[in-house]
Amino acid sequence: MKAKKELLIPLSAVLAAMAVTLIIFALYREGVITPLTFKRPKELTKTDVGETIPYEPEEYCENLLLVNAEYTIGEDFAPHVEYYKDTDVLMNSCIIDDYALLSSYIRETYGQKFCVSSSYRTYEDQQRVYDEEGPDIAALPGTSEHQTGLALDVYVHRFSGFGFIDCEAGRYVNNYCQEYGFIIRYPEGAEDITGFSYEPWHIRYVGQPHAEIIAEQGITLEEYFDLFEIGQWYAYEDYLISRQDEDEITIPASCDGDGVIVSPDNTGHVFVTIDQSS
Repeated sequence: MKAKKELLIPLSAVLAAMAVTLIIFALYREGVITPLTFKRPKELTKTDVGETIPYEPEEYCENLLLVNAEYTIGEDFAPHVEYYKDTDVLMNSCIIDDYALLSSYIRETYGQKFCVSSSYRTYEDQQRVYDEEGPDIAALPGTSEHQTGLALDVYVHRFSGFGFIDCEAGRYVNNYCQEYGFIIRYPEGAEDITGFSYEPWHIRYVGQPHAEIIAEQGITLEEYFDLFEIGQWYAYEDYLISRQDEDEITIPASCDGDGVIVSPDNTGHVFVTIDQSS
């Protein structure tokens, strides 16, 4: 009877495998690579919701306002802003809960405080910034998203501006902020569309599922708006979305009003978003 041969694995091979595992883990932690999944890609598809009825929102959200050189806001524009917790940082009220979740994750995972260098600006604030920094850096008053309270310039200690992307927290934010309803508003290579060069520190809140769709498709907010035919309903996972004339807002007759969010988009239309899981 022949003796079984022992399978001997060289120590160098074991060490190499351990090194590769550690490298993969480090890259994953920094957001350079993402988990391998075999789920079917999520799709935004047209859908028939049947009969619709007029709908008058009790209040409007502002998460999908588009502000740029073409669609501007006036001196009298007054968004719904409030101070974030016990700070002097003013931001749109619809941001606060999701920003708190993102900030908490950064602190707990990377041991760093997630900071905001610039948030809401009044028309006068933006005029002062424009006068001080000039047109090559600052936006004209009326064309800056900061005037909505939806945009935040963020950083962590020792890593701000373009340096933000050089740290783990910055890479995480750039790769995963959509999970918290934010997008990188001015992505690399989209200057001709957004009118701004790449800003890895500038995050913009749009809410769900809009942030997730924008990130999955690798598009800008301007391009996202172009996906929607006015008056058509679309389905995305548990959500229904429709872009409509601001004077003719409707919802499906089968909807009882729960989970409905209506946001003006600053183009004469509104987005109606319905979370059917709520």
